[in-house]
Amino acid sequence: MTKARDIADFKFENIVDTGTEGTRVATGTTAQRGSTAGQLRFNSTTGLAEYYTGTEFKSIDTPPLITSIDVTNVETDLGGSETFIISGSLFNGSATVKFRDNGGTLITPDTTTVNSSSQITVTKTRSSFLNANEPYDVIVTNPSGLEATLENQINVDNSPVWQTASGSLGTVYDSTRASASFLVSATDSDGDTIAYSLQSGFLPAGASLNSSTGAITGFSAVGSDTTSNFTLRATAGSKTADRSFSITVNAPVVQAFTYTGSTQTFTIPSGVTSLTAKVWGAAGAGHGEYQSTPGGAGGYGIGNINVSGMS
Repeated sequence: MTKARDIADFKFENIVDTGTEGTRVATGTTAQRGSTAGQLRFNSTTGLAEYYTGTEFKSIDTPPLITSIDVTNVETDLGGSETFIISGSLFNGSATVKFRDNGGTLITPDTTTVNSSSQITVTKTRSSFLNANEPYDVIVTNPSGLEATLENQINVDNSPVWQTASGSLGTVYDSTRASASFLVSATDSDGDTIAYSLQSGFLPAGASLNSSTGAITGFSAVGSDTTSNFTLRATAGSKTADRSFSITVNAPVVQAFTYTGSTQTFTIPSGVTSLTAKVWGAAGAGHGEYQSTPGGAGGYGIGNINVSGMS
């Protein structure tokens, strides 16, 4: 009679699975793990298959993939918190997120919500991001330890701030058109170079804007007092700020009167810094033109005018 083989000696070698559903392995929680090297099981706690090396269990997983993040510029001057939406695939429900600056320092979001396997929403205070430490990477790590990194995604970029108040920049008088100039300015907390441009409206006739300095110069003569309204844009990095201004250009002031005595007086209009007197004599008499600048106590002195045929 043949002796029955001990059931403990029975082994399956070179198993071939011909089914369509796959082979089911042992299932259990993390607390139910065994201690035999080479064992393969499904961990119901982590939701991942795992194997034992003899010293530790390692999860079997596919790394996540990050395709984009919706906010790539953080305006720290705004204060408060920034909300970021990370898109990708294979995000585990317990995935974690980190930001990494250009020096390698990791920053943990204030809140992390895994919306789905393809989207994660996180928040972080804006002041946590520094211009000097940009750009920042985005890292998503699944519980298995596998991670995905999207590099150089987040920069700090604040909007420029106008230092010149909106409204009228001033008035250009005809007598000082040649030297008249106005200066607008804005600053940027990131230290970015600011460029100035005309966004809408029109500068006064003949005037131009220096895109580097913000100086407005070069004014043409006008036939009547003219106010020009315009909007300027300050650009720093990818951010802009607009502000509305106006400049009034006055036409030359002409005042005519008949000289009937030894003295003629009239009121000098505001802004006049030089005076030209044109004198005509009676029919057949000569004429002359005389220049004057302000005299004492703000007055104007033409002096004695002698024209051929007149005194």
